[in-house]
Amino acid sequence: MRVNPTKTVNELISALSYISDIEKGLNIYHAWRVAILSSQFAKNRVSAQMLKYIFYAGLLHDIGGVGFPSHIIHYLKRHDKMSRHLLLSHPIIGAQLVSNIPEMTEVAKLILDHHEWLNGQGYPRAKTKNKIPFGSQVIRLADSIDIALQTGRYHNLKKLKDKMSLNINKEYSKKLFALAFAILKEGKFFNRIVRRRNIPIIFQEIKDRVSFIHIPFKIDAIGKTLEFLAQVIDMRHPYASGHSLRVSRYALAIALAMNLDHDEVTRIRWAGLIHDIGKINVSRYIMNKPKKLTKKEFEEVKKHASLTQKIMEMLPSLKEIALAASSHHEYFDGSGYPQGLKGNQAPLSARILVICDAFDAMTSNRPYRAPLSPTAACHQLNKLSGKQFDPQITKIAIPLFKNLGL
Repeated sequence: MRVNPTKTVNELISALSYISDIEKGLNIYHAWRVAILSSQFAKNRVSAQMLKYIFYAGLLHDIGGVGFPSHIIHYLKRHDKMSRHLLLSHPIIGAQLVSNIPEMTEVAKLILDHHEWLNGQGYPRAKTKNKIPFGSQVIRLADSIDIALQTGRYHNLKKLKDKMSLNINKEYSKKLFALAFAILKEGKFFNRIVRRRNIPIIFQEIKDRVSFIHIPFKIDAIGKTLEFLAQVIDMRHPYASGHSLRVSRYALAIALAMNLDHDEVTRIRWAGLIHDIGKINVSRYIMNKPKKLTKKEFEEVKKHASLTQKIMEMLPSLKEIALAASSHHEYFDGSGYPQGLKGNQAPLSARILVICDAFDAMTSNRPYRAPLSPTAACHQLNKLSGKQFDPQITKIAIPLFKNLGL
């Protein structure tokens, strides 16, 4: 299987930054707008390679806050002690996560410092002046501008400028401030950027101009990036920590035991890592509810499978794993969702993921129940063989799962 790692990794980052900004069905475009503004402020002042790092750091700058109870923008707009305490760690977490993506070390460094202020009152390291990388300074200003725009009170350039001028030589330099507002004033750029409907168009224009960060073929960049994505997905709902990675590993073990070819094994492993990406858009309240879900709430949870399919459509390089990733709740007897596929109508990779997902759910802590032992979970799998699970896959999976309890 020949997949271009450069195109795929960059697609994954764009898609993740997009879906992470969806709240209550509306995309606030915080990450995309910060990336746009950052790259515009830095263009012609840094090398082409550094501009790429700044653009992608802008896209991922808040990824360390995905696990917050609400979208990070709510805490950034507030100035109370509780919000600041919660925010302190997110540049560190974000930098750690992003550093696991091949060729993204420089991006991670910019993320780490994107909340540093010129006067040393920023975080996490209280750096000052020229000790803060220029790329991080640019992202800091772009981030602050978008936070102001998100309040809805500064959609007039003069009002925004007056507001932002209060932090000159504190949060950002006078020189960078003047540069940024000169760019915002050029043509109709500010009028375009404040309208949410224009963001996808401007984003694509900037992305095409900046181009991709090159990823060599010799490393498993796609697998590593999907592992990063799995961590971010599971951060959204704390009880699910490690779920996507475990499902992927269980699926890999079954695929190897079935003597499937290398490409199919790889596709199954990748699909396991990304199978729950649709849960990023499911209410945290519902996913973390300590009691049994109502029928309406369960219907909301079920939407995550269809959402996974829609998100995968944003990743044409990974179209081969889209059906497997979105079909991990299709049951062998046709009673599953979202399509009600029966028997072999669901791809083999999906039928493998169904049993792995169920086993990990049964053996993991949930807000509403304690975990089962691997032996007890295997008993349940055997009971549901031919109903929820493919009988042939069940026979292969149970001996592997039982040994996890040793």
